[in-house]
Amino acid sequence: MRGLTSPIQQSCTHRMLSNAAIKGNFALKEARNIAFDMLAECWHRLVKSTSGVKQSSSSFKNNASLVESKLVSRISYLPPSMLSAAFPRKGSETCRNKQRHGLCKPTKSTEDLNYEDDTPFDDDNEEDEDEETDNVGTAEMPPQILSRAMSVRVKAGDTVILPCQVVHTDNYVVAWLKDDKYLYFESQTYTEDDKRIVRLPNNSLVIYNATVEDSSNNYKCSILQNPHSIDLTHRLLVDENPRQESTPPQHSHKGIIRVRPSKKVEVNQGHNITLGCETDIQPPPEIKWFIENKKVDGYDPDVILNGNYITIKKVNESHSGLYQCLAEDGSNTPAMEAINVVVNYKPKIEIDRIVYSGAGIESEITCIVSAHPVALVMWYKDDKKLTQKKGSILMYHRIMPNSNKTKHILKILHTSARDFGEYKCRADNTIGHVIRSITLTGVPSQPKISGAEMTDDAGIILKWHLESYSPISEYKVQYRKGDLKWNIIEPEVKDGKGNQFTVECSIPKLRPGSYEAILKARNEFGWSLDSEPHTFSGDYPPDLALKKNSATVRSPGTFLVLLLVVLSCAFTSL
Repeated sequence: MRGLTSPIQQSCTHRMLSNAAIKGNFALKEARNIAFDMLAECWHRLVKSTSGVKQSSSSFKNNASLVESKLVSRISYLPPSMLSAAFPRKGSETCRNKQRHGLCKPTKSTEDLNYEDDTPFDDDNEEDEDEETDNVGTAEMPPQILSRAMSVRVKAGDTVILPCQVVHTDNYVVAWLKDDKYLYFESQTYTEDDKRIVRLPNNSLVIYNATVEDSSNNYKCSILQNPHSIDLTHRLLVDENPRQESTPPQHSHKGIIRVRPSKKVEVNQGHNITLGCETDIQPPPEIKWFIENKKVDGYDPDVILNGNYITIKKVNESHSGLYQCLAEDGSNTPAMEAINVVVNYKPKIEIDRIVYSGAGIESEITCIVSAHPVALVMWYKDDKKLTQKKGSILMYHRIMPNSNKTKHILKILHTSARDFGEYKCRADNTIGHVIRSITLTGVPSQPKISGAEMTDDAGIILKWHLESYSPISEYKVQYRKGDLKWNIIEPEVKDGKGNQFTVECSIPKLRPGSYEAILKARNEFGWSLDSEPHTFSGDYPPDLALKKNSATVRSPGTFLVLLLVVLSCAFTSL
């Protein structure tokens, strides 16, 4: 941040967000106290620093709001037990003791507190409100959940691992909830069964000796941020396990499991990697391998099981995840370890190649990106890098739930003719880059066939549907029999409903044989793409000629059978 909020950022927010206690270590009472004291001081400084300062620029308000939201986000998601301890009711002795920190509304005597590192603001540092700012890729990397939602069904007594692989969460709290009740708030436990329900350092939730009561459709791993958390929801069904007559083998639990090469492995796409699990438990237990709670055996032809080791050949992004090895010794809580495999791969982009819009309306171009490490995304038009401009162009992104994808959005608030043209979305990371082109246009959309109806004169009425944000001025239908010369018809132009238009074209007196027809439409910005060719037949099969009630054919005595075949539909997803 620049301008008025720089002193706040340097002396307050930076200290808060970089402090180890604020990064989620709320397990110790001392850490919580430090966290809340820093939050309170930051809040008080923000209010004090902004009071009496002329807020003549929206950039100041936006920056101050950003600082405020970071402070509030650390408080708003804390469990009630923490909040009640840290924010006592107004008027209490504890409240009066904490007024100096801004935890309660300050009295007149405390409003004038000074801080030795307070710095006067220089109003000259503010940027012009209308100055363009390049916000493309300059913000901190957004937090993400890379694991995918799972539905797990196990028997009572089994061990369950619910993965939650996250990235870029240093400044965020990661919590586990069951049915919207906290199990873990970072490392702080809120379950009385914390010996059996354990949160691993990699944020996975392990449930040992699962019971029927553990079943739920709502195990949620959440990255807590304002205004909306990023959530991953797992479903767990635990079936009651009939009592076993036999006595399970007794094994010694004195021993450890060692993983190879380490508990977290990063590998670039295309490489091979071998994972191992070794133990000195006696007698030696059977080692079982799982990937996201699914058995390795038969999971993927590129994942090869060899005793206590597995080899992944030519890894790709689908091989990312939690690989678990379980020392099956017949006990209720078998020893377990996990390896978090992170695959680095160059960005992949999904787009709509053509975006239809119109003059004076809002246009939105999207670019869905998946990558690891997270990609820096930039927008270009006519090979010139675009920047965000107030009142004209907005650029932002959204994390897509239950996926490793980010949706990047370029929004043009008031589209004009000069905004039409080719746009490029470029995504870069350390592995590589990719570029995809998108055309923003004002011409009508490509027509699509929507129906057909026979006429009494052995003809046919074909119907198409299309969109246009400007009035349609002309339609042109081309049809022919076989490979003969094209015939041209110009159907009547009728008003549409909003931007929706329906075209009807009557083709009279068809002869037996195979026909094809194509439609295109025109508005002030030009011609649409031709519709996909559609074929129909003018034959007279005797068995269908006797039918009197047909959904697509009227009965005048002799019947034309229409066989409408959609040859192809073009949808682009790169």
